[in-house]
Amino acid sequence: MLERGEFVVTGEIGAPHGSDSNLINERVETVRNYCDAINVPDNARGVPTMSSLVCAQYVFQAGVEPILHLTTRDRNQIAIQSELYGAFALGVRNILFMSGDHVRFGSHPDAKMVNDLDTLEALSLAKHLSHGVDYAGDELEGTPEFYVGATINPNDDPMEELVDRVEEKREAGAQFFQTQAIFEASRLEDFMSLVSVDLNVLAGIIPLRDSEMAEFMNEFVPGIHVPEEVIKRLDDAGRGSNEAARIEMIKAEGIQIALETIEEVRKIDGINGLHLMGVGWTESIVELVKGAGLYPRPDRER
Repeated sequence: MLERGEFVVTGEIGAPHGSDSNLINERVETVRNYCDAINVPDNARGVPTMSSLVCAQYVFQAGVEPILHLTTRDRNQIAIQSELYGAFALGVRNILFMSGDHVRFGSHPDAKMVNDLDTLEALSLAKHLSHGVDYAGDELEGTPEFYVGATINPNDDPMEELVDRVEEKREAGAQFFQTQAIFEASRLEDFMSLVSVDLNVLAGIIPLRDSEMAEFMNEFVPGIHVPEEVIKRLDDAGRGSNEAARIEMIKAEGIQIALETIEEVRKIDGINGLHLMGVGWTESIVELVKGAGLYPRPDRER
């Protein structure tokens, strides 16, 4: 869809913290008609969850296009190649490479990080495999060819170095990019104004359930900055109401803030779609797609 110039909506669902496949199926069912593809995270924040490849297979079996996250934090070059062979064999065609959050932010801070390859090298590896030979130059029994993406965090400084890094990822093989959550559209606009190549960018959006979630993300989620005025809006929502009513009013305010951000980012030149992340709140993806006037979605083609 990106290559056809269509405005794309992807949704990210949480992988189960355990082996309950019913949870992944329920989350897929909730958003399947509201997204063009579904992202499955790879041990986000360094917290072990169900294998992203297994989750991607459940998405595929449900008739939806999966986007498989692969971090270089947890795999060496052998494991990355093996994962890519298996993913292609199972029908996965979209890969999103990322370095992965440092383990100190997760539940296993003493875990050893691999980082045999960085994201640029992983992108180059995937491109290399598409020529029918492995990283060692040996001929493959079946050639995996993926639509490969990488990440952008417009909150990083200095911005000029970020632009250079992103253009290097493009040169290494990235065909699309998904951003970290955007809470200040002006920052993304500044970044896009400096980019000299077509990137196929999907702007990341996370709806906030309450101010505690925003403060947690500011402290513990690398690369995210929720402005104080956003936190204040959440704090002020429903003030004076009973607890049950206030919870719903705060969530409604979180949806409204996200919809306002969506409206702003859609005006930015070079933004080709949205990447909606319903962190602990899968149903919010449905509300955002409807609220932004992006439903129904175009028919899917595999």
